[in-house]
Amino acid sequence: MVGGRKTSFPIGACSPMPLSTSSVESLPAEEASTAQRRRLPGWTSWALSAVATLIWLVAVIATDLQSRVFEHWESAVTMLFGSFLAGSSPEGGGAVAFPVFTKGLHVPAPVARTFGLSIQAVGMTMAVLSILAFRRAYHARAAVLGSIAAVAGFLLSVALFGHRDLAFWPSTIPAPWVKATFSIVLATTSLLMVRHLRHTDSDHHTLEWGRRLDVGLVLMAFAGGVLSSLTGTGANILVFLFLVVLADVGPRVALPTAIMIMTSVSLVGFGLFGIFDGQFAVEVIGDRVVSVGGLAVDLAASQADLLGLWMAAVPVVVWGAPLGSLVASRVPERYLVRFVALLAGTEVLTTFVLVPELRTEPSLILYLAVGLVVVPGGFLLARQRRQQLFA
Repeated sequence: MVGGRKTSFPIGACSPMPLSTSSVESLPAEEASTAQRRRLPGWTSWALSAVATLIWLVAVIATDLQSRVFEHWESAVTMLFGSFLAGSSPEGGGAVAFPVFTKGLHVPAPVARTFGLSIQAVGMTMAVLSILAFRRAYHARAAVLGSIAAVAGFLLSVALFGHRDLAFWPSTIPAPWVKATFSIVLATTSLLMVRHLRHTDSDHHTLEWGRRLDVGLVLMAFAGGVLSSLTGTGANILVFLFLVVLADVGPRVALPTAIMIMTSVSLVGFGLFGIFDGQFAVEVIGDRVVSVGGLAVDLAASQADLLGLWMAAVPVVVWGAPLGSLVASRVPERYLVRFVALLAGTEVLTTFVLVPELRTEPSLILYLAVGLVVVPGGFLLARQRRQQLFA
């Protein structure tokens, strides 16, 4: 419902149009039939999950990785929840992998980032195929522009802040500051989703998608790409907030759009870090990682065996992400919004408990406190003035 009236758009259309919260069922008959012909049969995503699982099994046996896969069972358990989120919420699997790995399993932030991007490259791709197969509505124009901007932000951030001469291409930004930034973003998500659920603006107006919204989306997706280069996720979160809070797109349409954008970033990150930089070329002797991409290291295998962590999680995410996407398309919108808010709030609380620097570094404490006020407040102020900004 936008501006007191319901609007709709053809799925996949890219021309300027009113924003929509509609699903396939609300499309005109001729448009629905066209969209249906363009979409895959509903069973396709499950068939692809089965094929992916078979390929994984063959790869594990052929490379004799069985022991390393079983040693990293924590990764599979983590992504049991993370993969479901990849398809059902704007946070994505990285929103579970990054905090659990860095705070609970003490995995270095660069390893957690690459793991998040690489596992999302699998899980979110499966979720996108599920979106297409089950004919879920999405905003095609936002998906295309957002993907381009997010990838650009990701690559620029890696070029500016990355230490390519070190194993796992770490960032020059200290890990506690990255964790605090991630918590600010998720806290903003939680607060804005609760507000979205409880409040209906009296000045609610229809916004036609035009150049101003294009610019706003590009800037937000670009910032999300920068965040994704540090944490393995973020473009989906910021784009989701922009679409729902500022552009009046319904969560049921904004969610698959955000997933598509993060999928693009994840695939680029997987190729850049995992393949081009050789971070999957991990040599393990005993319980130690002795080389990564040809660079000599001495790290605990439980924390730095990226290939083992990734392979342990793959069979989980190829099923969990499509399942999450299907569930998100069926549950009432208010439950979806509550789910997003609860997850974001939980991550923020664990940051306060499990990041000791937040109790010892005044500058970090001040940064977090200011961010928790300025970022949500900025979104709310922009929403109040969205007519002047975007109409």
